[in-house]
Amino acid sequence: MQDSPTIIASGEWENDPQLAGYRAEWLSDTLVERATWLPHASLQRIQRQVVGAPGYIWFRFWLSNGEQLLEKYFDEQGRALGMYARIALARHSRGRGLSAVDLLLGLWITEDARVTVLNEVEFEKAVAEGIIAPVEAEHAEQQIRELTTAIAHKRYPPALVRNLTLVDSAGEVTLQPAGQSGSIQNTKR
Repeated sequence: MQDSPTIIASGEWENDPQLAGYRAEWLSDTLVERATWLPHASLQRIQRQVVGAPGYIWFRFWLSNGEQLLEKYFDEQGRALGMYARIALARHSRGRGLSAVDLLLGLWITEDARVTVLNEVEFEKAVAEGIIAPVEAEHAEQQIRELTTAIAHKRYPPALVRNLTLVDSAGEVTLQPAGQSGSIQNTKR
């Protein structure tokens, strides 16, 4: 385990050798990042769910100016696989970039809104070893409580993320892999 928490930074996908077609755009107070996994990419999993493989598309939403991080994953056919709410502590940004301290905990949210808390053992170990400070641990636990309550009341994920689709009602992909034409579709409000 590391001596300090990992920093998550906007733009880091642009430099990942397994990703291509990186794009970022501000929508009001939300930064949206997108990248596509290259043909040589290795498999990435969240528990048993494959979320990264050749042709898969990832979106990262920095909600409320980076206060919340939510990622949504799509397979190579454009089908939504699920969402990962990263529990993090926002850092002051310089310019238009955002960063956050990864507090290890996360929520895996399926398309039918089932929720699984992730990385609890790693989180407890990091807290016990002093890698995550008590105030950061308290922040992480509070975020988990707030997000699970919001999910139960259908207030989270926000519509922008929840309703993002890459496949239209006829089963046609509306967002093509990197280098091809297409458009982002948000079909519900």
